[in-house]
Amino acid sequence: MADSKAPPSPVVPAAAPLEAADDRIVAFLSDEESRAAVRFGLQPLGDAVKIQAGDITGGVHYLRRTPLDGMLIVDIEGIDNPQMALDDLAQVCPPDVQVVVIGNQTDIGFYRLLVNELGVTEYLPKPLTRDSVQQFIAPHLSGRSITWRSARGGRVITVSGVRGGAGATTIAVNLAWELAEVTGGHVALLDLHLRNGTTAVMLGGRPGPGLRIALEDPSRADALFLERTAIEAGPRLRLVAAEEGFEAVTAITEAGVARVIELLQSKFNYVVVDLPVPTPLPMLPVLGQARHVVLVLSPDVAGVRDAKAYRHFVIASTGSDRVITVVNRHDMPGGLPLPLIEQGLGAKPEVTIPDLGRRMVNALNLGVPAVTQAPALRRHLAPILREVAGIRPGAAPGLLARMFRR
Repeated sequence: MADSKAPPSPVVPAAAPLEAADDRIVAFLSDEESRAAVRFGLQPLGDAVKIQAGDITGGVHYLRRTPLDGMLIVDIEGIDNPQMALDDLAQVCPPDVQVVVIGNQTDIGFYRLLVNELGVTEYLPKPLTRDSVQQFIAPHLSGRSITWRSARGGRVITVSGVRGGAGATTIAVNLAWELAEVTGGHVALLDLHLRNGTTAVMLGGRPGPGLRIALEDPSRADALFLERTAIEAGPRLRLVAAEEGFEAVTAITEAGVARVIELLQSKFNYVVVDLPVPTPLPMLPVLGQARHVVLVLSPDVAGVRDAKAYRHFVIASTGSDRVITVVNRHDMPGGLPLPLIEQGLGAKPEVTIPDLGRRMVNALNLGVPAVTQAPALRRHLAPILREVAGIRPGAAPGLLARMFRR
């Protein structure tokens, strides 16, 4: 394990996607969630990544019998004496092998002990996510330089339905609500469907013309924009939306969209964007700013086709796979079975949500978030919440965990 000293909040600038390398990456991780995060996060490296169930003990045994030139990822959750286990690992680990440690400790002192004193390449607290793997592990493999600075600005998450009626707005509204509830952070929900958006209906709000004006003329989006435009939808949730008539002619500008996003990022921890598909040209840069792209489809042939095409579009546009695929109402009568959907997408969807019945419609008619009427929806949104916020519902993140989820 090589000596490495670094501040505890690295932020990696956007760069070209990883390329397959000769170096091998071997991971021993105790839970399937962490294994899946590494599998998806390092997917471009293909067969160079070997992932096994286990912990740091498995890593020690592996190095005793197998030479390694690359990276070792080990899990220390449940280990009684992590420092002793790391000492055992150091005895068999070549100096040029990078070691990444995964665990459940979120104390900043523990991080500094591992990285500054024990020479660990990187330490990441659980729950591990695909995003954290791409942000904090992948750069050590690709040879890209790391810029160390404090992260500023809220995290942008886009939610889009590949076809009308897929339920993307329902997912966006309830994801924003849950983010505010679970993380305790301040959340903005931005609806970029100016003519027929339904976020305001779902949250019982009455938007005005402020959003359209700001999108057309960025100079109008000043410090008072949010006070005039944002609707209080919950204690820590604000809605920014419009209800333009179908006859309205809008002239949205890229500068206007960028300014609105910039303002929201400066005031909120999370910005959930209900983004139309096909996405108008002035709105396309939002995809580049998004840390996560939630793509919602119905279980039908057209939905699967368009979801696969849109995922490829996002990867080509942003240089990384930041898409979370959601199959909504996967058990609807006449819908494709999940094995066929997986075959059509070329990968297993990250989230599947069943038809939750009349309570979903009741919530819409009442103008309240669906999770308040159909609590089962919370369980199905949990994987998205975990990937976006890096925490499980009901668990508050520590300081170190919060820094690594920026």
